[in-house]
Amino acid sequence: MTEHSTEANSRAALPAALRQPDSRNVQLLLESRIPARIAWVDGDGHPQVAPMWFEWDGAELLISTFAGSRKLEDLNDGAKVAATIDTADFPYRSVRISGPVTLESYGGLTDSYRRAAKRYLGESAANAWCTMLEGKPQVLIRLQPTRASASDMSTMPFVANAPGQT
Repeated sequence: MTEHSTEANSRAALPAALRQPDSRNVQLLLESRIPARIAWVDGDGHPQVAPMWFEWDGAELLISTFAGSRKLEDLNDGAKVAATIDTADFPYRSVRISGPVTLESYGGLTDSYRRAAKRYLGESAANAWCTMLEGKPQVLIRLQPTRASASDMSTMPFVANAPGQT
């Protein structure tokens, strides 16, 4: 099987909200500098949420965290995680993704983290940031979407006709 057909098969398995051609709303959010809010359940059964830099590779949401972080005490391969990427200003836009994760350990910064740092900080600041963190072990969390949905409140009739909305 070729790499292209494998990629096509993984895209076909994606929830409809994430398949190409995705909506402009979803595309903008997945390319944005808005952190993903990652949610999971801890060992005591309590919900946890953390804002995290992310990268969307077209098939998975990639989140890098530093080895020894609290969330890694609760997560293991197959754990179910949810993420939302949403705007802070009204009318709200969001994409919500959930599914199982796999964890990959690295002896230093992941390539995904470096790319996300450039997106969030700009190239110069990201290079300085990553140089400062060089050699710090990370874990790459791969969220494989089994469910996804998106919303754009600006397209809803009751919002589009509201006073102050153009």
